[in-house]
Amino acid sequence: MEQRTLSTRTRVERRAEPPTYRQQVTRAVNPATFEVIGNVPQTPEGLVPTFVERARRAADAWGLAGWEERGRTLGKLRALIAARAQDIAATISRSMGKPLFEALHWDVAMVLEDLDDYLSHGERYLADEKVDLPARMERHKTALVRYAPRGVVCIISPWNFPFELAMAPAVAALAAGNAVILKPTSAAPLVGDFLERLFAEAFQDWPGLAQVIHGPGPVGTAVATAPGVDFVCFTGSTAVGRDLQARLAPLLRPCLLELGGSDPLIVCADANLERAANAAVHGRFANNGQVCAAVKRVYCHESVSRSFVEKVIAKVNLLKLGPWDNPTSDIGPLANDRAISALRSLLHDALDKGAKLVAGGFPAIQAGWYWQPTVITGVDHSMRIMKEETFGPILPICTVKDDEEALELANDNPYGLDAYVFTNDMRRAHRMANRLRAGSVNINDVGVNYAIRDLPFGGVKQSGHGRCHGRAGLRLFTDPKAMVIDDGATDTEPAWFPYDGAKLEQAKERCSGIQ
Repeated sequence: MEQRTLSTRTRVERRAEPPTYRQQVTRAVNPATFEVIGNVPQTPEGLVPTFVERARRAADAWGLAGWEERGRTLGKLRALIAARAQDIAATISRSMGKPLFEALHWDVAMVLEDLDDYLSHGERYLADEKVDLPARMERHKTALVRYAPRGVVCIISPWNFPFELAMAPAVAALAAGNAVILKPTSAAPLVGDFLERLFAEAFQDWPGLAQVIHGPGPVGTAVATAPGVDFVCFTGSTAVGRDLQARLAPLLRPCLLELGGSDPLIVCADANLERAANAAVHGRFANNGQVCAAVKRVYCHESVSRSFVEKVIAKVNLLKLGPWDNPTSDIGPLANDRAISALRSLLHDALDKGAKLVAGGFPAIQAGWYWQPTVITGVDHSMRIMKEETFGPILPICTVKDDEEALELANDNPYGLDAYVFTNDMRRAHRMANRLRAGSVNINDVGVNYAIRDLPFGGVKQSGHGRCHGRAGLRLFTDPKAMVIDDGATDTEPAWFPYDGAKLEQAKERCSGIQ
């Protein structure tokens, strides 16, 4: 296939760059065929200050723009994405191997829903909020919280959902009145190039408002730690997130970290086993298991374990591996060869310690980084697969004797992103949800919380901190500013100088009367 360079690189003057910079490119490889499908020029770290300066100028003006102007401009971006949805999805699928349905459903449609939410409700989410005053102040004063833009926001996004996890925080930051510098994943450079072209067209009237920097991890770190950046949004692995936070700490620079997950699914004795099995299979194998909030561990009550496992195996055996452009393909290839090595290591560790392979277990015999959907049973917490994040299509099922053991094991993990409980007893469900250490809990469902835009999404423990989506996600990109307004009608205040005996008695009365 002929190599294509899709980047037009007109947003920053490349004439100022040394010739060697122009030779540094990131290759785009189709994981289903190993074909090189394009090249995107990398951005030299030396240009980072230029990007930040342009973003600062744009942020100062954009932050003062009224909601009507913000809505008009973001509406233009929405129209462009909707018009090019098929092209965007095809670029995602060619770059990552995922079925076209998943690219449209999870990457493109989710961004459009984000934009719809902010265009419909953003002004209300960001409106001043009045605060109740003490009775002695009510006559002349007003107090409120104003959600002021942070300024310049750096966004570093991952490869598993290369469009949605880049664009969603970007549109939230923009809606909140900030300028954005986005460093998308270098694993899907053609998607990053598409993002840049969308921004360039949508924000022609606002130069510097939304810029894209291309290249490997260090260039993202350079942006995140650059002088003039006010906030950092990072989605990726816990190891990289921990390192980034350590670099930001001396700068006292706030950040959102949306990191890894090892999400448990608990199947109670009274669960609808057919639904639970369908949920476990979809929750584990959608996007080939390359999802932070995927089902990574199943804990099934011993009284229904045999039936549940049989149902899961039957459903897994029906899954179809294939290329992204085949509408009947359920699962595409993994994103890269490193995933194959990681899966093989985790699987061999579990099997060596006594786990039983009941489905799949090997790379598929075809071109591309394909791995058969795999199920193992007889697992315990001595195995790495029950403690580490597994980014790929292996589902371990552990048998437990009761709810207490299921909860203990579910919480015995360094991560705390999502958790799932399947039961027909809602009182039991709520009791278990209250004890699960996770940012989100779904009852008799998987992953749906992420699709409900006004539910906050984020984790606890090693899964990060901060929340995105909806009202919480929009306000994340603001600095709440406390404001008190006096009508100015009086010359002084009761607590101002000079002090005297009468004021002292009033203070004593206040203290004695406080409940």
